[in-house]
Amino acid sequence: MISLHCDFQSYVLATRVHVDVYLPNVIEFTDSVEDYRKQYTFEPFKTLYLLHGAWDSGQQWVENTSVLRMAEEAGIAVVLPSVGNSFYANTKYGVHYEDYFMDELIGFARGLFPLSDKREDNYICGVSMGGYGALKTILKRPDLFSKCAVMSAVVDVSYSARIIRAIGVETDNTIGTWKELKGSEYDLVPMIEALEGRYQELPEIFMIESREDYLRETNEAFHQLLIDKGIRHSYKDYPGMHEWKFWDEHMEECMEFLKQ
Repeated sequence: MISLHCDFQSYVLATRVHVDVYLPNVIEFTDSVEDYRKQYTFEPFKTLYLLHGAWDSGQQWVENTSVLRMAEEAGIAVVLPSVGNSFYANTKYGVHYEDYFMDELIGFARGLFPLSDKREDNYICGVSMGGYGALKTILKRPDLFSKCAVMSAVVDVSYSARIIRAIGVETDNTIGTWKELKGSEYDLVPMIEALEGRYQELPEIFMIESREDYLRETNEAFHQLLIDKGIRHSYKDYPGMHEWKFWDEHMEECMEFLKQ
C-alpha cells in the first residue's frame, strides 16, 4: 500500500488533526519515465473508513490487524481517522467530532486523494466505540456508505458509558453521564425510530460479536431490534473477548461482506 500520513487544520474542531490514508499500490515496473507518469494518474478508488475504539487511534488497525493486506488485494483504499475518546459525536460543550468526520474529513480525503465519492464505492467499519460511530453515521447519513460492518460495537451508549469508567474513559463532560444518555440524542434507538418508514435507505449492516464480551447482551438486544424493524442486516457471534486479537481474526469476514 502507498501510505500517506496527514496533519491538517480542522476548521470544525478548530485545531490540527491527523488522518492516515492508504492507497493500493497499482504501479508496475517499467523502464520508461513516460509510462510511470501515466501510471501515477490514478482512477478513483473504492474506500473503506475504519473507526477505532476508546483508548486507541486509527493506527491501531495497522498495528493489530491485517486489514491493509486485505485492502491491497481487493484494490480498496483505507482511511484511518483518529478522534480520541469522542464517540464520534458532537459533544455537549461544542466540540463537533460528528460534523468533523461526516462533513469535513470525508470531504478532505476525497478532495486530496483519488477516492470515489459514489455511495456504492464507500464502506465503513468500526470496533467497540468505533462500531458505535459507524452505526451512528449510517443512521444519520445513510447516503454516505453502501455497507457497514461492526465488531463488538457499542450499541447501548448508556450501558457502555457506565462500564468504561473502570478503564478511565469518562463521558460525563463530553456526551453526558450514563443516566443522561438513555433516550438522548446520543442513543442509537431514537435514531432508528426517527427513520421509521425509511429503513430501506440504510446500507446493509453486518455485526460480529464475541461471546465472552461484556457488550454481548446489548448487541443481542440491538440485533433483535433490527429484526423487529425489518432493517437489513446479518449477525454472527463467535468465541472470544473484547480485544484486537478477536477483531483481527474476523476482519477477513468483514472484508468479504464489504466486497460482495
